[in-house]
Amino acid sequence: MRILLTVIGAVLAFGTHAQDKINLMNGQVLEGKVVGQSTLEIRYLVPKKSRMVERSEPTSGVFSVTDSTGQEKVWYFMDTVFGNEYTVPQMRWFIKGERDARYGYKPWGPMLGGFALGAGLTMALDLEVNSLIIPPVYAGFMAWPRVYVTRGSITDPNMEGDPIYATGYSAVGRPKRVVKSLLSTAAGVLVGLAMNRYVIDPARRH
Repeated sequence: MRILLTVIGAVLAFGTHAQDKINLMNGQVLEGKVVGQSTLEIRYLVPKKSRMVERSEPTSGVFSVTDSTGQEKVWYFMDTVFGNEYTVPQMRWFIKGERDARYGYKPWGPMLGGFALGAGLTMALDLEVNSLIIPPVYAGFMAWPRVYVTRGSITDPNMEGDPIYATGYSAVGRPKRVVKSLLSTAAGVLVGLAMNRYVIDPARRH
């Protein structure tokens, strides 16, 4: 009976679009109907087709849980033994940086540079199998430069220039730049290989 009442309550909550939010430490936000919270895990319900499915998230990766009325329960706490070096307000800024980078960071420069490099080297050196080394090498280099906040990606103007916000932004922005650079460089290599095979090599034979 208790499970039935829980499911009915969850369905009613989803019907009115009143969902709880689980704010993760990596900047992501999970939405659903929270049915249990403990020091070990956060349990919540999400709709799947015509039924409700229960999922869980380790509390160690959760910053806070905000219910449908706006009430927040913070699970994060400052403890350097566990690697939690920031205070609760500072961690909020860090997470805002992660979230803005996740949805707003656009590494167009590295992506275009990788595409041009991949295509250019492949065509200029007439590379074949050896061209496959270009994307991972270029992506590896992209892990080093500083990550700059993309213009327009800051959702809270008060965060501009804050070092903790910038650290969170970089924490998500750097791996995002690496992955995007890898993919764009690989695309450039494919274009270079196609140009070699269908345009440059036939022209040389003639």
